[in-house]
Amino acid sequence: MRRLAWLAIPVLTACGASAPPPPAAPTGAGGAQSQAPADPAAPVHIESGDFHTCALRGDGTVRCWGRNSEGQLGDGSTENRATPVVVAGVKDARELALAANGSCALLGDGSVTCWGSGKLWGDGAERSKVAPTRVSGVEGALQIDGGGLLVCALLRGGKVKCWGDEGDAQPQGASRPPESGAAEVSAGAAHACARMTDGTVQCWGDAPWNGVGTPSLARPRVAGIRSITTGDDMACALLGSGSVSCWGRNDQQELGRAQDNDWHADPMPVPVDRVVAVTAGEAHACAVRDDGSVTCWGSNGDGELGRGTQGPPELPGAVTGVSGVAEVALGADHGCALGRDHVISCWGSNAVGQVGDGTKERRTTPVRVAW
Repeated sequence: MRRLAWLAIPVLTACGASAPPPPAAPTGAGGAQSQAPADPAAPVHIESGDFHTCALRGDGTVRCWGRNSEGQLGDGSTENRATPVVVAGVKDARELALAANGSCALLGDGSVTCWGSGKLWGDGAERSKVAPTRVSGVEGALQIDGGGLLVCALLRGGKVKCWGDEGDAQPQGASRPPESGAAEVSAGAAHACARMTDGTVQCWGDAPWNGVGTPSLARPRVAGIRSITTGDDMACALLGSGSVSCWGRNDQQELGRAQDNDWHADPMPVPVDRVVAVTAGEAHACAVRDDGSVTCWGSNGDGELGRGTQGPPELPGAVTGVSGVAEVALGADHGCALGRDHVISCWGSNAVGQVGDGTKERRTTPVRVAW
């Protein structure tokens, strides 16, 4: 669901690359790539959907855990899993994109395969509980990302293609997916944003992101960005200075400031610095800092901020008990961190096993995924 905005591995741009690179080790928080894992099957990348998480391993295989009612874990069943299970038939994955009821992988040949339920296969048809199946009409993809209802792909030439339960995410409005010039794409619940090669942002999808009611949401006044991420009703940009700015709704303090019920079209600075990666969940967000620590803010009803508390939304504060973090992935009410040591820890709601520790107990501080 929520793209990690993983800085230290450069996002591929429209430069004529023939295919995405092979899986790489997660990057260190200081911007240099961490040492490749001794075990080729060690996790190198994570992504979260609403209530499930998947890990890409160094050998190109994928394991997932959490809710599986729609087959989104890819193990051929519909049983929820409290520990990781292997996605059947996926052996050459390069990147992951998770939506609410499905999951997708970008493969080494630039094609995309998806599994689960919904309209994840690019032809507009509704399917239920499908094994990994190639997406129609997507070739030469360089990067993918998923949200609650959407999956989007960055294609050669900087074009963005989106599909899913919101069609092509191209409603009647002033803003549509870019036909060229995009360098990165991030999908939210029913909207998406692209980082352009000139360092600006374009967003589209359901109003007000389509630019009809508040056009500045579709083209926020922010430039010089290095990475983007989208939540359900908000988006954040990581700037070259290592600072973060967010825009959209703030009813859960997801913009990192005192709660209100307004839509903020102008990006609002979040009080966090020395950031190397930022990612958004449903109504919360987290930043990885250059010392490998993690700072989160927003909704916390299930302990999804990872600081040992559960209750009202909170302003930015440190996740308890994690260090040396390379990237973070956030779902609706849980989060996971991948360390430079290739260890995954998760926290938050665990009602369907999305924390991955073999239990269904809520975890307000990080615990290790049980491999």
